[in-house]
Amino acid sequence: MWQPVRQSVFLSSYARKPDDIGYARTRFYQDDHAMKLDFLRSTRTMRDLRQLDWPTSLKVLVLAPHPDDFDAIGVTLKYLHESGHDIYAAVSVTGSGIDEAYGAGLSVDDRRNLRIKEQRDSMRFFGLHEDHFRFLYLNNADDEQLTDDAENGETLTAVVREIRPDLIFSPHGNDTNRAHRAMCALVSGIAKAADWPIALMLNRDAKTLDMRTDFYLAFDEADAQWKGQLLRFHDSQQQRNLKTRGHGFDERVLNLNRAIARELQTAQPYAAAYEAQVFD
Repeated sequence: MWQPVRQSVFLSSYARKPDDIGYARTRFYQDDHAMKLDFLRSTRTMRDLRQLDWPTSLKVLVLAPHPDDFDAIGVTLKYLHESGHDIYAAVSVTGSGIDEAYGAGLSVDDRRNLRIKEQRDSMRFFGLHEDHFRFLYLNNADDEQLTDDAENGETLTAVVREIRPDLIFSPHGNDTNRAHRAMCALVSGIAKAADWPIALMLNRDAKTLDMRTDFYLAFDEADAQWKGQLLRFHDSQQQRNLKTRGHGFDERVLNLNRAIARELQTAQPYAAAYEAQVFD
């Protein structure tokens, strides 16, 4: 299982004396904030997220390298949302993933705006208030995939510092999709440098090569039907998958959830899988 990967500044590098009032207050805040994440440290066996003793009202931030990465873990986010946690999302703008026929005559900006509209529609269906999600015009490579560069790191750092999340969800970095790799690398660096404890929940995607499963969330057919509807708001991805794979984007993601459930032998027919990293 995972281990905390950033030592507390209060145990090592903090130079101020313990009797300094500012130090004491900061330390109290840090220790109190870190206790929020103890529920993730309390297990050394793979657990269903529904079985954990969650603290009340955590701040959860989804950092998505594409429109639709939020939706790919939609049932988990729905569970957290309905449990009273504050969900925020920052979605990288891209026009990638639109095939030539679907996007015939569309400029790069047109493609980007199309994917923004699809994501807005899915967020409304999910029930996330517009104050809680935003679109980020980050640097992309020529293929419209997110790049791992200093400017993107600064932009994402500003978002994370503004929201100050307890949990950050993002695709796992051991993945054939380079935007997933870039976002994971950027997020990991930001969490490591943050001055408050953050837990990363890195999700398994259809293109993930390998990862450790620390937590999962199993779900039933009703939630799968809801998730399918959420995913189909991304019609550009739905049609591309129908054309190239013979099944829609909805089934591609749900097939992964079925495979995870079989591997983990869950009681429910679907599951999402996560590797956790806690930065203290």
